[in-house]
Amino acid sequence: MPTVVVLAQEVEVVTAWGIKVDVVITPIAEMTYWREKLAEQTPIRFISYNPDDEPLETAFYFLIASLAGAVNCLLSSHHDLNKIESFSNLDIEAFADNKLWICIKKGHFEKWLPAKATLYLLPEEMKTEFTEFASGSYLVEKDGIVRFTSARSFWVGEELI
Repeated sequence: MPTVVVLAQEVEVVTAWGIKVDVVITPIAEMTYWREKLAEQTPIRFISYNPDDEPLETAFYFLIASLAGAVNCLLSSHHDLNKIESFSNLDIEAFADNKLWICIKKGHFEKWLPAKATLYLLPEEMKTEFTEFASGSYLVEKDGIVRFTSARSFWVGEELI
């Protein structure tokens, strides 16, 4: 069973979906508020962070300490991807901007895709390395295996249907 870790500012959205929250990442100043508000969700853990800390990084440090091997994230924007890319000991998939983003840590992406599927690439400077993305995205021409290889890690995004 996966562990559901939620940043405090998103708790109400996630619980409205009917999802039971296991861990809340909350500012220290809001700890008492969230403990009282989520008392019916027990058992639940609360991980606090200081105002100078990045809450998303706090969540990833928790996951690593918990020996999680992989994580699926719901992010508000693809701009948050650069905040989590450095956590290379986790396999990371992130949902942001109506796309599924996959962190390709070892520099090799290979997947069967249907014709007319669209892929996106980050960081932007990688588009010079992959000419297929010169127009900003890559449209798969025919059903089959799509491969990209680089010496660096990168993110590949797929449109969510």
